Amino acid sequence: MTKKIKKVKEVSAIIKPIANKSVQIPLAGVIIFSVLLAASSFFAGAAWLKMGKADSTSATKANATFEPSKSDKPDFQFYVMSFCPYGNQMEDLVKPVAELLGNSANIRPQYIFDKIADLGTYCKQSAGDVSQCAEYIKAGYFQTDAECKKTVTEYNTKCLDEKNYLKIGNNFYSSLHGRMEANQNVREICAFNMNEDKTNWWKFVDNTNINCTDKNADTCWEEQAKKAGFDTNKITECFNTQAAELIDKEIALTTQYKVQGSPTLKINNVDFPPEAAYTSDNKGSLKIGKKVFTQDQYRTSEAIKEAICASFNKAPKECKTVLEMPKNENGQVQGAAEGGC
Repeated sequence: MTKKIKKVKEVSAIIKPIANKSVQIPLAGVIIFSVLLAASSFFAGAAWLKMGKADSTSATKANATFEPSKSDKPDFQFYVMSFCPYGNQMEDLVKPVAELLGNSANIRPQYIFDKIADLGTYCKQSAGDVSQCAEYIKAGYFQTDAECKKTVTEYNTKCLDEKNYLKIGNNFYSSLHGRMEANQNVREICAFNMNEDKTNWWKFVDNTNINCTDKNADTCWEEQAKKAGFDTNKITECFNTQAAELIDKEIALTTQYKVQGSPTLKINNVDFPPEAAYTSDNKGSLKIGKKVFTQDQYRTSEAIKEAICASFNKAPKECKTVLEMPKNENGQVQGAAEGGC
């Protein structure tokens, strides 16, 4: 979608090659961002958008319409990473929708992973080597040869370090923010699958988002799970016996639907919001059912609820409930940050 920021891989994450506008340079842009990520917080860089009021009367003025694929029990999938700040914001938005609709809809998190079989081959292909520094500098990714060589060398060293990955058998797995995020992704999947009632799962996610980070999750998660009412031994058992199977299922979905960024939303496999809803001047608007939401309101619980409710063959009575849309001090609706990891 137009307003999403491009995702930037940490050096401990799995990074896929990108094409540049003039020369074939594998991963040059990602390399420099990866090394500087911790210091500059690139992944959290998108600004909060302008605020506005929802308009449910001027439906004909919308520049796009959400065209749902209808079903008796819609599937709503929100693709995230456990420590992506924009994914965490989306979880906060989805929670009241899930609490409202309950089992009327299948509301499920999906997680974004990467998988590689051979680190040596992968790192060589993804990072290139110092012999390509002239091309990197020409493309504008570095200013000096010394800077380029230092960055590329550091990246390769970290890329080849197995400690930066979740290793299962001969395969290496990671998520954008590294091994601990990949580990936490698996734990949250295990916890989600344990109970039909997802109340405890939402508590677990809330606790983790508030109290843990991608740097301490392996020692932090257990207390958060216990506070949410989980048997942590069962989560650990699931992790130890099912991690590869669970991750491969997630990778199959993200590959099938070409999901790369967190958060990505799909309702009955239809993108929400649709790409056509975004305009370069940030003045787009989207008709969902009988309501119209402006571009700065797409990431609100009410907009998500309306999109799911529009996807029912017969919407339940809960869809008549209007979810609160937070407002700023000027009384204008405050949508969540329109960015992504």
